[in-house]
Amino acid sequence: MFEHLQEQLRTLSKTTEISVPLEADAEGFLDKECPSETCLFQFKIAEEDWKNIVRDEEVFCPSCGHTAPAQSWFTKEQIDAAKEYALDQITNGINAAMRADAEASKRRAKRNSFISITLEAKGGRDAVLLPVAAAHPMRLKTSCEECECRYSYVGAAYFCPSCGKNSASHTFLQTLETIRTAAGLGSKLRETLGRDEAEVIAQTLLEKAMQDTVMSFQRVSEQLYEHRTGRVAKRNAFQRLGTGSELWEAELGVTYTDILDEEALTQLTIYFQQRHLLAHQQGIVDADYLTRSQDTQYEIGQRLVIRQAEVLRFATLIEKLAKSIMEYCDTK
Repeated sequence: MFEHLQEQLRTLSKTTEISVPLEADAEGFLDKECPSETCLFQFKIAEEDWKNIVRDEEVFCPSCGHTAPAQSWFTKEQIDAAKEYALDQITNGINAAMRADAEASKRRAKRNSFISITLEAKGGRDAVLLPVAAAHPMRLKTSCEECECRYSYVGAAYFCPSCGKNSASHTFLQTLETIRTAAGLGSKLRETLGRDEAEVIAQTLLEKAMQDTVMSFQRVSEQLYEHRTGRVAKRNAFQRLGTGSELWEAELGVTYTDILDEEALTQLTIYFQQRHLLAHQQGIVDADYLTRSQDTQYEIGQRLVIRQAEVLRFATLIEKLAKSIMEYCDTK
């Protein structure tokens, strides 16, 4: 009498997996999440590239660089939705088997018999099985210079999820965007915090931005130089404008004066020296700073005051200098 239900239960007992369809977002990207509990970074990969470029045995987290097989990168939301989808599919199968048994019992029942036993299946409304929905598209998008895998993210990403390449140029430009964002937070901080707290935090962010600008330029320069020459530059060479310019002149025949005018280089020299002062002297002006920077705004013993406009100007000059070096490296 319960043949269909018994058959369905036997089928379920042999079932080891249930295929759950995942939906790509409106731009054709699939949701992924780093399986490392200390990271859990969420990002997206173009569905076509996930199928054709990404390897099953190894995927890289764009944020922390953690590696794991492709089957490890489902988001928590996808896992929860997949469990519900699988349960609904099982329930629908049982409901269908019970309805089939009920119909079979009615067909077997003899008319006009003294005793007739039939089954009737009530309730058990079937669930509508839809693909696991995708989250909204992410604003920041890039493609790997090495393998051309396309991915998107929120925040900062440093590694290609397909090949694991850490792109010097991508990281550099991304850092500059972060610096510009941090430099502009002062007004928002003043709207939400007390004046004293807002000013302290805003000034701290601006000073950190000055230091991060030099460090990002140093890192991209070192990676470009090593890739170009096969040699590692002397430690912190690109924190010194004169030394860095000499290295590129020897390799490319180009100096910083070929890229920036005298006024820009003068300003850049001041910014680099300010970064040094912030990193090593807590921003207190000394004789060495005045000699090297030729900055006439300060006297010995004063403390630097970093303004938003200066940070943005610094980022613009550094971006122009670094992009030009990248272009020379590609063409010469």
